[in-house]
Amino acid sequence: MESRCTRCDLLIGQCEHTRAAPPRRARTYDLVLISPASVAHLPDCPHNTESDIPRYWGEISGDPRAWERVGNGIPVPANGGGNPALVAKRRCSDCEARS
Repeated sequence: MESRCTRCDLLIGQCEHTRAAPPRRARTYDLVLISPASVAHLPDCPHNTESDIPRYWGEISGDPRAWERVGNGIPVPANGGGNPALVAKRRCSDCEARS
């Protein structure tokens, strides 16, 4: 049996009540940094300590849609940097406001 919306009786996914939100589009970036707290940052983020980035942070390079995917709730693993084991799980709100 097909699932239906309890509000309007249309099939799930066909009405405004159950339709998934469309992905949010974002500018593309050549480099995204990942803090040890799994937060994605843009390279010119003003509140990061530059000396910590090479040792403790991961980076995503060569993936122009990484910033967009993280903003849509999709975790993106690092592919380089000082800590390539990190995964970006959310975006820095300061960087997001400037992107």
